[in-house]
Amino acid sequence: MPPKRPRGRPDEGAREKVVQAAMALFIEHDYEHVSIEDILRSAGVSRGALYHHFPSKLDVFEAVYDRGESDLVADLASLMGDATGPLDALARATHAYLVLCETSPYLRRIGLGQSQRVFGWERWRRAAMRHGLGLVIALVGAAMDAGELAPRDPELTGQLLLAPLIEGALLVLAADDPASVRAEVEDLITTLLQGLCAPQ
Repeated sequence: MPPKRPRGRPDEGAREKVVQAAMALFIEHDYEHVSIEDILRSAGVSRGALYHHFPSKLDVFEAVYDRGESDLVADLASLMGDATGPLDALARATHAYLVLCETSPYLRRIGLGQSQRVFGWERWRRAAMRHGLGLVIALVGAAMDAGELAPRDPELTGQLLLAPLIEGALLVLAADDPASVRAEVEDLITTLLQGLCAPQ
């Protein structure tokens, strides 16, 4: 006879079911139009199981964001494997990000589309530091250590580089000719990176 699960502790799969269900719902609908009841119905878990893991709908959204950004960073990292150095890795990540903004439903609807508005600036920045922003800052710091970029504050430099990349991705998404706009955005960001390079 299998051991009984302790009372009051939902099964370990409940959190994953909630995140997967909420991801699909937030991709299809804006945050304001998804209710806890929608998530419960789609996930097939009890209200108690959901609240055991997530105190609020915003916490569910943050878990979805964390999952999406972790997957995104893993995708970007896989495309940087052949980079010749940190600066080349940063350029490859820029290109891959601009391509993924068109092809990734998560990035289009949540990462770029809703996250800053739903979180507010401060909470978004804290969440972004764990993922994409943290990756950019790490690459910038590594490029400075390698002498590829002029020495500056890597965190400030990374934040200022990410800002035009995000704006550029939004312009690509809104464009009638995304490929053309993507090429222009990528060229401009490459020019910005070249301007930050250490003197040779």
